[in-house]
Amino acid sequence: MTPPKVQTVAIRQASNSPSSSESPPESNESGRENASTSKETKKKRTSKPKVRSGCVTCKIRRIKCDETKPECNRCTSTGRKCDGYVIKPRKKRSDFQALNKVPTAPAEIGPVELRSLGFFHHKTAPSLSSYFDAEFWTRLVFQMSYVEPSVRHAMVALGALHEEREREVRLIPIMPRMVTPNAPTTASTAVQWTGNTGHDFALAQYNKSIILLSKRMDTGEAGGAIEVALLTCILFVCIEFLQGDSEPAVKHFRSGMGIALNTLSNNGSRAAQDTLDRIREYILPFFNRIELLANLFGEPASWDYPVELQDTVPEKFNSMRDARDSIVHIANQTVRFIKFMKWRKYTRLVLPDHIARQEALLRQMDLWSQTLDRMLLGDNITQRDLDAAKTLRIHQVVAGMWVKRCTMPEESANDECMQDFETTVSLAEAIQGIAGTREQRLALNSSSFLFDMEIVSPLYYVATKCRHPLIRRRAIAVLKQTQRREGLWDSDMASAVAERQMALEEVKLTTLDGSELPAEEDRVHNIQITSEKGIRPRKHFLNIHTRPEGPDGPWKIWRESLTLP
Repeated sequence: MTPPKVQTVAIRQASNSPSSSESPPESNESGRENASTSKETKKKRTSKPKVRSGCVTCKIRRIKCDETKPECNRCTSTGRKCDGYVIKPRKKRSDFQALNKVPTAPAEIGPVELRSLGFFHHKTAPSLSSYFDAEFWTRLVFQMSYVEPSVRHAMVALGALHEEREREVRLIPIMPRMVTPNAPTTASTAVQWTGNTGHDFALAQYNKSIILLSKRMDTGEAGGAIEVALLTCILFVCIEFLQGDSEPAVKHFRSGMGIALNTLSNNGSRAAQDTLDRIREYILPFFNRIELLANLFGEPASWDYPVELQDTVPEKFNSMRDARDSIVHIANQTVRFIKFMKWRKYTRLVLPDHIARQEALLRQMDLWSQTLDRMLLGDNITQRDLDAAKTLRIHQVVAGMWVKRCTMPEESANDECMQDFETTVSLAEAIQGIAGTREQRLALNSSSFLFDMEIVSPLYYVATKCRHPLIRRRAIAVLKQTQRREGLWDSDMASAVAERQMALEEVKLTTLDGSELPAEEDRVHNIQITSEKGIRPRKHFLNIHTRPEGPDGPWKIWRESLTLP
């Protein structure tokens, strides 16, 4: 007789065959044997894990559910009501577990890369999203990273650098600065990163991304490769922002902007049109915002702006993102005009065409403000929308002040904007109040890095152009509490430079209550800043421009260095 174990297996195979159930037994003996073995099979029923994902009704009926959503077919086919599915609450993870868990991370990624990718997912992406760009940073970038290694390595590098900055900011308290006049002009403007394994790891990931992107551009499908190049370019710009290096950031921007504008000028197939639509909706707005920084930290743009001034404000804003994109268009054209007038105002070469352009820019700013006011009266406005509107309003007010005085060489012309200075500081104080004190933000683990400019650069403008002692001190106080880098604007650097300029201008004042302001000849016209590169640079070199004999006199320029702790 065949051993039971082997016999049981043979019978299971026969019973699973459609023809075996129809075949008659060969003899009575074999029939009795099969019946006996069948009983043994029932006794040795295979144990399987219980399925707990079925609908509530099938669980009560104790039958297998087919788990069709939203109502299963086992219930609806018999006329029963399906009571749906129970969703178990997710278990809370510790911060360390959260940093090391990224949804559907690629199998080939290592544990160190996984941690940095986790930091990017849980900290970097939400902070870069700010009020407007969650769709881009928390969904589109991750979707692209699953299939594009160059994007993934850039995300890992950015996450590692961001985590390094967060660690440094939380270890260094607010301390006084040291000023060194007449620093040697040959002083080094670079920091060596030897021995910093975290930074070395980030740079290695950055280099991998660049190499992989180069290969992708050489061998990949044209439309997809262009999208990968543009998205990766934005990540590269962020990496250079975090490193405080404006030159490569501007180079990346100019390269990406050239690709975007060339691509948008093509009229191709349906697939190409889909690519153009995605570039217009998700990619180009980033490059428009980077242009603001590129114009402030580099040379003015050499291409025509893609949006005409009269088209910058739509009939209505459907979202705060629309309002943001609109004021960015106006601000970009404003900065282009201001850069154009920078030295012409000192040679009195202000022509009627220049005044007409200035007035057109101011009209568009007024139109933008009126359109935003109408939107804020709507029924669907949230508190988050109101907070975002404060940030956008700051940029509109500062851009308006800047363009109003860009045709006048006298620094005292800024005194006419005192109410706008007050408005800007008050809005910034309200935003800072929402964010909380430095200690509260540290407790909440708030980010110290943002992609976009929010309040740092506008407050620096107020602190250097408003000579009312009380208002400018309020601006500097908010900068000191902010402790944040927004793009290339570092709040520590901004507050230190503003304090130095304030000390130079107020040396002859007898009171600081606002009843007297610095004389025209005592005012600083411009400060050119060169900073050391790094996550949190300590040294900044200043070229200070004054005209001690008045706006038509000769320039007096000298160099100083500021050292932060």
